[in-house]
Amino acid sequence: MTIWDLPRPSSFVDEIEFDIRDGSSVIARFPTSVPDGLETTLRERLHSLWDWRTLDASGSETDPVAFLREMICPGVSAIRARSMADLADAPPFQGKVVWIENIDRLQWSHWSAALLAYADAIRNVEVGSRTLFIVVLSGEAVAETCPNEVALVRRDFRDVVDVLDLFMFALWKAPHSIRNPERRALLAHTVSQVARWDCLLAEQLLTLSIEEALSPERALLQYARDCGWTASTSRCWENGTIDGPRDRPVVHSALLSVSGERRSIRHRFWTAQAAVLLPLVEERRVAIIPRCRRYLKLPMQTERGQVISDPLDLELGQLAWYLDRSNTPPAVKRQVRWLRNARNKLAHMEPLEPVEALDAMLLSE
Repeated sequence: MTIWDLPRPSSFVDEIEFDIRDGSSVIARFPTSVPDGLETTLRERLHSLWDWRTLDASGSETDPVAFLREMICPGVSAIRARSMADLADAPPFQGKVVWIENIDRLQWSHWSAALLAYADAIRNVEVGSRTLFIVVLSGEAVAETCPNEVALVRRDFRDVVDVLDLFMFALWKAPHSIRNPERRALLAHTVSQVARWDCLLAEQLLTLSIEEALSPERALLQYARDCGWTASTSRCWENGTIDGPRDRPVVHSALLSVSGERRSIRHRFWTAQAAVLLPLVEERRVAIIPRCRRYLKLPMQTERGQVISDPLDLELGQLAWYLDRSNTPPAVKRQVRWLRNARNKLAHMEPLEPVEALDAMLLSE
């Protein structure tokens, strides 16, 4: 599985495929690295209709026309192919999809002008005969102005991956050595809540031990250092520091970490834990009731005057209070107290420490 097999990223690929089939070139912009598998996925979808070419533009310098002529149709003389319009009309150049990567920020102004000229020129070429480009921009070049015309479509990799996509991805990629389903679910939820949209960060978190992945502060600081982010780094999509809808942007966890916003980070840990552990605590409460039944004198009245006849109606706090005042075996009392304390922490939006979250009394193997 790659990220492109998941629902929303797959829709992003659908859009690029539609643009190409509709006769438009595409500029796909990624503020950081391109998740693995995009070229392979598009090539598999389009190869039956077009000849696929992959070009590394790092050596194109400042003349895209000469670069494209030399790489795609070297038999066409430079005199006959002096412009993008000349290339568009040249039969040896036609009928291809050209994946272009590694255009740097200094080259982009030349490529941008060339792509605009080409988009204008291919309006006079039949769709089936056009050569179309998939231009992948990443890193610093994304900050530059980018055209978006009738036959030249811009696709920004923004608000494409969400926590549900990454949850499925992390659940699939979780180490096979983690056999317990609750542990796998807790790991996947934590990775997705921390990485949010960042596939590379998700993959890095999955290489850590489960204890480190459940509380990855050090890993986030290292990730920020690797990206060159500091507390003063601008929060913008072009830097890779935010994503999500434009009206509700989400800040990258690594930037929050390097900015000292520990509370926001811990809230993401808590969100992951609450999704898995609160239902599990309730499941354990129900499971332990039969072991406690003989030590409970029912009906009983709570401090608020509530009369409880069914032991399953006892909350963990009430159960712990009554068992502490009975001759219940100490091991059962400890387990109920532990469940109560875990529930109380989570109920107050406080995440458990990894050792607590993985405690065998809660996540029994």
